Amino acid sequence: MERRTRGWTLHRGGRGTPAEVLRKLTRAIMGVCLWDPEEEGISWALGDMRFLTISAMLPDMGEAAYAQVFSAPFASSAVEVASGRFARRGAFTKLPVSARKRAAVLKELGLTLPPQGREDWSRDLPPLDEAGCASLARTVLEALTGAFGWTPEIPLQASVIHETALSETEAFMEGLRPIHVEGLLREAGLEIVEGEPEDDDSAPAFLVQHGAPLPFQVELTDPVEEEDPPALAWHYGTIVFSLAINVEEGDALALALALHALTRWARVELPEEKRVVVSRLDGVEGVTPEGLRAMLDRWLEELTAVRSRLEQGPQELRDEED
Repeated sequence: MERRTRGWTLHRGGRGTPAEVLRKLTRAIMGVCLWDPEEEGISWALGDMRFLTISAMLPDMGEAAYAQVFSAPFASSAVEVASGRFARRGAFTKLPVSARKRAAVLKELGLTLPPQGREDWSRDLPPLDEAGCASLARTVLEALTGAFGWTPEIPLQASVIHETALSETEAFMEGLRPIHVEGLLREAGLEIVEGEPEDDDSAPAFLVQHGAPLPFQVELTDPVEEEDPPALAWHYGTIVFSLAINVEEGDALALALALHALTRWARVELPEEKRVVVSRLDGVEGVTPEGLRAMLDRWLEELTAVRSRLEQGPQELRDEED
């Protein structure tokens, strides 16, 4: 894995209006979230990411206010503000904005706090266009201003980290991030109907369209918290592919038995009277990008077999029972 870092002064402080700062911030976010590998003369691979960090040197506190954005080509983005991973202990208690007001401002902006209770507010975003980048820039500036007391008199520093993907011979030693899974699905030409859930207690999941009527779900479980900056998400050690099939009363058991005999790798369960679930679970710690693609290929092979069986209809199920 290779990282390239570039830093600069986004705003010198003491001069300039909030509108001017917003324009600079918008350009910086566009440079991270709208990158086009072909235009830049680079080849995109599974796992490519960019991180943008905006930091403010607050009076008598040092770097205690942060905003971060990360993105991957043609994929989702995320924003995080006031990462408790970076500020020294007790820094946030000295802010000119109270913790209660800070929480109210950041919640109003749609950011949430992780269960650990650290000053690490974040929000997942869909793939961004220019308007989305402009909106995100406004969110970041409002967070720095309303939640941390930043003013145009205070300088802002910016840095970008470009992290290239793993090569085919390297492995995801610490597991996968949601952005890796999204890249895998988009690389395969699959349509993501829904992205990660907004509920903090839910595992990251994607609802993927693979030919009507078979949308399936890809979920990451077994989280491992990332400690080193500038990571904005956890790694996960397990990937779960699953397909839920609703059937008429009396058909569920027959379908479950038929699919169980048909599939080689998937697990077939009957959690409810009219519902059959076909799933596959794989550990991903140490998996290579090529191995991850093979997991998806095996699952799509299973789905093809399941679709073929479903197309036979309920009458064939009853005939098999007879």
